[in-house]
Amino acid sequence: MVAKIAYWVSTILFVALYAFSAYNYISNPAGSAEQYLGMGYPAYLVQVMIFVKIAGIAAVLVRRPVGLAQLAYAGFFYHLCLAISAHIASGIPGVEIGVVALILVIISWLSQNAARGPGAAYVPNWFDRFA
Repeated sequence: MVAKIAYWVSTILFVALYAFSAYNYISNPAGSAEQYLGMGYPAYLVQVMIFVKIAGIAAVLVRRPVGLAQLAYAGFFYHLCLAISAHIASGIPGVEIGVVALILVIISWLSQNAARGPGAAYVPNWFDRFA
């Protein structure tokens, strides 16, 4: 029961953060491009990130095939690691949000096998005792 609660709370929170981010990119593309340029990234990444974030959200929530969901988790992990480092390097505030989102992604990934089936092959069974 604890594993299911941990999975769904962490998943819903990080999916909501990513959905809000994609909404901001869609509703204010010029401001988002300006922020990307301020951190040293090219502005065209905003359009790419809109698609990638929405596709990743869908893959994690649908979870069929499981390998695609695992690829989405990996993408979220690397994206957040790069976002955190970019915020630190550029001095632009927002590191805290990235760290919280990274923790939520890790909790969601670790608890997914105990909360949903079929199981992912590379997820450790740490949460199985709480299922």
